[in-house]
Amino acid sequence: MDTQALKALIDLFGRAPLHELEISEGGQTLKITRSEQGAAYAAPAPARPLASAEPSAGPATSAPAPAAPTHAERVVTAPMYGTLHLSPSPDAPPFVAVGDTVSVGQQIGLIEAMKVFTPIKTEVSGRVEAILVTDDSEVEADQPLMRLS
Repeated sequence: MDTQALKALIDLFGRAPLHELEISEGGQTLKITRSEQGAAYAAPAPARPLASAEPSAGPATSAPAPAAPTHAERVVTAPMYGTLHLSPSPDAPPFVAVGDTVSVGQQIGLIEAMKVFTPIKTEVSGRVEAILVTDDSEVEADQPLMRLS
């Protein structure tokens, strides 16, 4: 299994309500399990957790972090790892362009992972100030895609 497919599989597993997944391909078996704390671990990877499952080292010694500025709330991020498509098909116009106004829940793209297309929808409304990625580029989970004003 190639690295890109493995990353996409782990990302999909992280969003699914599964506790365990086992896949056999080409004589190799991959088993991914979720710990009791919700962190996912992949075997036979070198025993490296995908998310921290350990509680914090001690009580917090400082006040909670201040709320993020409104500018950060106006960034549309990728919900998962995959290939970003900014239009529904290669010959179709893009879902949105710079200067367009988007509303909450409006589709602004698609992410393809393991031949599955997931619609990307905004969680905030505003005017598209900048598109931060190119069409058909690989994106990571939580990577900024668009900035809204």
